[in-house]
Amino acid sequence: MSEKQLTFIASGGRTGTQFFGDVLGEVISDCHSEHEPDMVAGASWLTLQRIRRFGLWHMVLGRFLGQTGVRVIGQRSLEGRITPEQAMARLKALRESYHAGIPESLVIESYYAWWMVADQIPQVWPGARVAGILRDPRDWITSWLRRSSRRRNGALTERLPPGPFEPGRIGDASAARHWPALDQLGRLAWEWGQIAGTLDRAAAASPDVEVFRFEDLFGGNAEALSRFVSFVSTHAHGPAHQVGDLSGVTRDVRNASTGPKQGWQGWSDAQVAAVAHFCGPGMAAHGYGLEPEWQERVRAAGPLAGSEG
Repeated sequence: MSEKQLTFIASGGRTGTQFFGDVLGEVISDCHSEHEPDMVAGASWLTLQRIRRFGLWHMVLGRFLGQTGVRVIGQRSLEGRITPEQAMARLKALRESYHAGIPESLVIESYYAWWMVADQIPQVWPGARVAGILRDPRDWITSWLRRSSRRRNGALTERLPPGPFEPGRIGDASAARHWPALDQLGRLAWEWGQIAGTLDRAAAASPDVEVFRFEDLFGGNAEALSRFVSFVSTHAHGPAHQVGDLSGVTRDVRNASTGPKQGWQGWSDAQVAAVAHFCGPGMAAHGYGLEPEWQERVRAAGPLAGSEG
């Protein structure tokens, strides 16, 4: 078992992971929390510190060549280009010195790409906790459309190694048949379905993995927020941690999307059908899409073109 108590906050982005990485260390005793600890943060002192910590190869050169980083390892594992054993060994080596160099006993790391290996984390670091965060896919998609107009639809970063995250590359033949006809919204819907399914399967397999709803954590639900903080700060072994005042913790929205916002009410039938097709199981599991207006839109839209209903 690792000498540290470890918690990984995973999502698909646009779910407050940066916020929690920034603030949890302030409200939990003997805790270091950080968002994307090995990512370049512009031309800053923080980036320089991270390069010193992880090395120029890992932070810059290896990332550019698609050889280093959690997302690279996770995507290559999902694509079957490396074995689960290889993925776990690389993840352990990736974080070993980082964890050892932190004086606090509890290390909380938030980064969206951890969802890709959520089922492997308990095997890499026995006793580690994984807190997945899901957001209503209709709002999640809208947030991504505002944040990155080319995500999953030709973004420059997706042209670099290891390449775009697409269904044909991970063996999802059914979705691959739909892929050429899907617009960006439909492709994001497929991605959300992958994230939700992976996190839910990991949670079903391990008591150290739990999935939380973004709306509960950031919607003023004090009980949900308290349960989340208790989960990320409580481990079977090691010291206990004190949690400070959580009132007002989530009032400060960080890294919010900009640009015009269009709700699902303005979506086409084809877009509604794509969300219902790819996100339907995950939405049902987490209580999304219960509004009669949405259900009527889904019925009116019909099945995704080319599917069997």
